[in-house]
Amino acid sequence: MGYFRDRSLSAKLTVLITAVSTAGVIAGFAAVTLIDARNFRRELRSDTALAARLGAEYCVAPLAFGYREEAGQLLAKLAVFQDVAYAAVYDESGSLFAFYQRGDAASPPVRLPAEGGGRFIEAREPMNYNGRRYGTVLLAASEDRLAGRIAARAGLLAGLAALMAGAALLVSLRAQRVVSQPILKLADLARAVAGKGDYSARTGIVRGDEIGVLAAGLDAMLAGLEARSRERDEAEEALRLAHAGMEATVRERTAALRAANSELEAFTYSASHDLRAPLRRIDGFSLLLEEDCCGQLSADGKEHISRIRAGCRQMAQVIDSLLRLSRMMRQELDFKELDLSALAEETADALREAEPARKVSFEAQQGLTTKGDRVLLGEVLENLLSNAWKFTGQTAAPEIAFGASEKDGERVYFVKDNGKGFDMKYAGKLFRPFQRLHSPAEFPGTGIGLTTVQRIVERHGGRIWAESAEDKGAVFYFTLHSGGKPGAEEERKNT
Repeated sequence: MGYFRDRSLSAKLTVLITAVSTAGVIAGFAAVTLIDARNFRRELRSDTALAARLGAEYCVAPLAFGYREEAGQLLAKLAVFQDVAYAAVYDESGSLFAFYQRGDAASPPVRLPAEGGGRFIEAREPMNYNGRRYGTVLLAASEDRLAGRIAARAGLLAGLAALMAGAALLVSLRAQRVVSQPILKLADLARAVAGKGDYSARTGIVRGDEIGVLAAGLDAMLAGLEARSRERDEAEEALRLAHAGMEATVRERTAALRAANSELEAFTYSASHDLRAPLRRIDGFSLLLEEDCCGQLSADGKEHISRIRAGCRQMAQVIDSLLRLSRMMRQELDFKELDLSALAEETADALREAEPARKVSFEAQQGLTTKGDRVLLGEVLENLLSNAWKFTGQTAAPEIAFGASEKDGERVYFVKDNGKGFDMKYAGKLFRPFQRLHSPAEFPGTGIGLTTVQRIVERHGGRIWAESAEDKGAVFYFTLHSGGKPGAEEERKNT
């Protein structure tokens, strides 16, 4: 199933149309065969009953006078009924009087058997004359001809299936040009842009339907990204020129670098903010395509639309995270005395309220205070505790702890859990934007949270690192400047 999921849309359409057409032929064949078999059995029962009545009418006299040979000859005339396996006359006591047997078919029993339970279709007819019953005629009919009919139907099915497969292939090729080719072109463009970062590429699709609207929205988004990329290049060029003046004073060099960084931060904020409008258009037109053309789309087409909308929602989350990170980096720090233990308890209570069904053991070391910005340090604890909460989601007895210890004369805070953990060889990726060690399907997220935590900790003059092992939980350590505003922040203020 995973192999088919990764195939191209054209291949999926071809397989789907051919499979549906062939399945229709098979279903029709099965229905016709069942109806034919039922009708055949009904006709066979009717013919067998008629033959039994005829046998009873013509053989009653030979039975009454004891003419076995004449009764056998009369029964042999029932051979005109092709499906009769044997015909037998039984006297009043149920003993076999005379019989006819077709070829090597089964012989009739010597005693009149009970009704039902045999492998033949049977018909019984009493032999009466002048109000007296002299015996019974028993006819057994075979269903062997039904197997021949089914074999003939199977041969017809093979021919029809081959014809339908060829017709389905022609239809699918036509459908690819109408539906799949524009979508495949959009997918190729998306891969090219993602791989090369070439925002000058365009779809080249001009249509009046929803695919055309989607293509126009993508072209508009690429145009916006191209403009922002050009601005970014210009900003980077300005930064390069600033670096070219390294012979200037340290203050001038720092001021130029700060200006360039500020410009890049503004660009990040602006680009993230301006991406929302085209993203909303893509999501909106995808919704219209899903609602208005639902009956015209195949199951795979609906899945593609669903993936487009899911991608829009994921990109919206990333944009919101970038804007949030940008705002926090531009926010002025407000240093106050803080109770980190109480702040951690508040965060844990919020997590419990969000998921009351989960039973997570949480322990916070009491009396941990420091100086810092309450909003930003609250963001640090929220991200770290939320991560611990998330990555213990598959643990039978989840445990989370917040505390601190003294190491080399420095207070080191930690958030510890017994969750999924990670391989330490990937630890270098933890604090990079958009770097994830687990798939979004397993553990959702945007990949911005730990980057935000690192930036906030660094603004407080500290550092952050992690220790872990796969399936053995993780511990995140961080330090904070405890004597007031960090030197880096003071330097920013002074300059």
